[in-house]
Amino acid sequence: MLWLLIALQWLHILAGIFWFGSAMTAHVIVFPSFRRFPPETRRGIIEAFAARYGRLVAAVAGATILLGVLRGLTGGVLDMLTSPYGVTWIAAILLAVGVAAFEGARLSPVVGKLIAAGGPEQIEALDQRLAAYGRIELGGFLVLFSMMIAMRFGY
Repeated sequence: MLWLLIALQWLHILAGIFWFGSAMTAHVIVFPSFRRFPPETRRGIIEAFAARYGRLVAAVAGATILLGVLRGLTGGVLDMLTSPYGVTWIAAILLAVGVAAFEGARLSPVVGKLIAAGGPEQIEALDQRLAAYGRIELGGFLVLFSMMIAMRFGY
């Protein structure tokens, strides 16, 4: 059982690093760098980037959440749901699902609209919306990251 718990923890952390790190890289480095290009060129670059990024990150997000649930269940969280750790675990699951849903319901459609945009003004407006949604997503990740640290110390 200990080896299963170690494996689940390791895989959960690895997937979480990939998911959070991908979002940070996209919103802090990649998309701001794309803004240096003219709108029409930017649209093509974002289309190429999104074709691979969206599917991969969606799978990693789902794996991160599933592994977190399995890690908690294997670690006996059901016996301590009313403890600070149990409450934080439930809140973290809900927030992670919320961040993943936000990506699917808000971020991805904006990227799709940006790729299909008709003119430079529309591309610029959608790019600004993408930046704002990126800040919201990263804020959610920072709260999740803080919850992971808290759970490590029993909260």
